[in-house]
Amino acid sequence: MGTTKSDMELLRAYEPVLVYTKGELFFPTAIEDYLNCCSLWLELPGGKEQEVVAAGELTVERLSGAEREWPGHHKHLRFVQETSLRAEARRYRRSARPVIPRSGRLAAVGVLGRVVDVLMKLSLLIRGAVPGGVAAAAATRYRDRLDSGGATYYGRVMREGGYVILQYWFFYAMNDWRSTYGGVNDHEADWERVTVYLVETADGGTRPVWVGASSHEYTGDDLRRRWDDPELHRDGDHPMIFVGAGSHSHQMLPGDYLIQVDPAVLRGVVRAWRAVTQRLFPSTSAIVRHGIGVPFVDYARGDGVRVGPGGERAWSPVLIDDDTSWVRGFRGLWGRDTRDWFDGERAPSGPRYERDGTVRASWADPLSWVGLHKVAPSETAARAELLAHVRELEERIDEADADIVRRRDEIRRLASADIVLQRRAHAASRAREKRERIAEAERELAARHRERALWADERDNHREALASGESLEHGPQAHLRSPHLPYASGKQRPTRFLHVWAALSTPLLITSLGALLLLRGPLAPLAGIGVVLLFAMFDAFARRKLMSFLTGLAIFAVVVAAVAGIIAAFMANWRITILVPIVLVVVILLVVNVRDLLRR
Repeated sequence: MGTTKSDMELLRAYEPVLVYTKGELFFPTAIEDYLNCCSLWLELPGGKEQEVVAAGELTVERLSGAEREWPGHHKHLRFVQETSLRAEARRYRRSARPVIPRSGRLAAVGVLGRVVDVLMKLSLLIRGAVPGGVAAAAATRYRDRLDSGGATYYGRVMREGGYVILQYWFFYAMNDWRSTYGGVNDHEADWERVTVYLVETADGGTRPVWVGASSHEYTGDDLRRRWDDPELHRDGDHPMIFVGAGSHSHQMLPGDYLIQVDPAVLRGVVRAWRAVTQRLFPSTSAIVRHGIGVPFVDYARGDGVRVGPGGERAWSPVLIDDDTSWVRGFRGLWGRDTRDWFDGERAPSGPRYERDGTVRASWADPLSWVGLHKVAPSETAARAELLAHVRELEERIDEADADIVRRRDEIRRLASADIVLQRRAHAASRAREKRERIAEAERELAARHRERALWADERDNHREALASGESLEHGPQAHLRSPHLPYASGKQRPTRFLHVWAALSTPLLITSLGALLLLRGPLAPLAGIGVVLLFAMFDAFARRKLMSFLTGLAIFAVVVAAVAGIIAAFMANWRITILVPIVLVVVILLVVNVRDLLRR
């Protein structure tokens, strides 16, 4: 018999290895020193703020009681203090900094994506954004006050639905994705997580079956990988996760990832776009994998520091649960609240809460987070569930058999009554009612028979599968619909010409379109379309996709010409417009019929 391990032993046995991109500035840290650097602020009516705990005075105990001490107020921490921001930022800029070897993110997408990039940058002027210099100052603070040379994770163990769930929470002092790596956002504080799902074995031990890792706002099946997935990197019993530079999002494969922007105010539009593209295109197509093609790249190359077993930094684990005082007691933000209505530049809440103070879904329901409620924890459990389903089907079939007998008897009674009534002149109307009831009852009985036949066929299939020992597990990647895959390994180098074009094309396009506003007359719209097409064609040439662009343009032109021709013909003479397709249909039918006749 195996020895039952404690929660801490389970966490240590399967703790992940995090592999960073070369040049990463922040690593998972303990919260105590971070809190000591922070001040605590209350949000007041009218958009005002009030500092209630100064930097250097905040402790875990004080944070845990914040909701009781200041009820009715939204709260947030502030890691970088205004009094030291400039000095710390200057110190960072004067120090030797690692160069981030990144490919041209603007070269990864087309002109439209680069225009969106400009719009996102302009939106920072009206949104709440992290002030300039905060990321640099945070790097100085982390290096001087927090970085001990190791790394900390906060581990939580749950048992639910037949799984033993190991949650590993990582806290970072800063997300510097935008400032350092040209990403979507910056924000103070960052909570990320990796979850390992175990099943208990017959000898009392455990066996890992799934791994889930947080990646921006993604949820569902694509967020997890099965333990025997050939694409899941492992070091023994330790899954290897590749961490995005600055964003600290997690990827299962090393490389550069083109990230979809999913701001809170546009999530409905983004979901609709994903639903349409997933129906029209295969999951491996670029339009599905990259979404709207906004040029923000997550560099998860795995060529930097390794944290965990066998790495340059070792883990210091801390066990937490639902009753840990600071986890439950503070619902505020763990960093600066910029009041960004996109949410991207606002600090996150702690591991248990969302930004609005409600309980985080991945904390309350870690199975739903990766779509595991529908997956039995083991083959034995799946067979037991299938056997229970067979019993349910048998009960339904028995009920259907009894219902069929009852309905058939009722129809026969009605038919006998109808025979008598048809022979009585004064009962003709009653006879018609009986026949209508008989017809309706026959339709219902036929539907019931079909339903019963389907259930019986399904039951027989399940019985056969159970008797033959057929596997009830899919392949290791069968659950993946739109898996997160890198668009590049990080080793490619776009041509210098493409780099230059990517940098200059957007301002040139905007300038050209602006100049066209000075034109008057009917040629102005045509000139605008021509300029856009010219830029798109030149962009396709620079990206070595000219033939694909010309092919798509030709198809589009043919479709537009056909539609325009039909509309013009209809406006000229609608009878001819209708007659032409009718003649075509007649000719096609005639050809098909003659061919069938000759084959006899």
